[in-house]
Amino acid sequence: MKNNNKICKLNDTKKQIALTGTLALPLRVGERALISYQNQSIITSSVKQILEVSDHGVIFETRNTLYDLRFIWMPIETGVLCA
Repeated sequence: MKNNNKICKLNDTKKQIALTGTLALPLRVGERALISYQNQSIITSSVKQILEVSDHGVIFETRNTLYDLRFIWMPIETGVLCA
């Protein structure tokens, strides 16, 4: 499996983390985010601002870090189930 997680410093004050995963809870300003990825969970510090939201992911800032979270997409299988 390819590891797409990246960590770097932004202006020596904020870390920037790019990862692929899912939000376990709704993202809200003033609350902590819970991110699930690679069978692990991250609880962030309080969200300061949500910078970008799309079908592919979200970019948000916490007290210490700028997160670029790309969502994991799983194909949805459709079909008819009969008893």
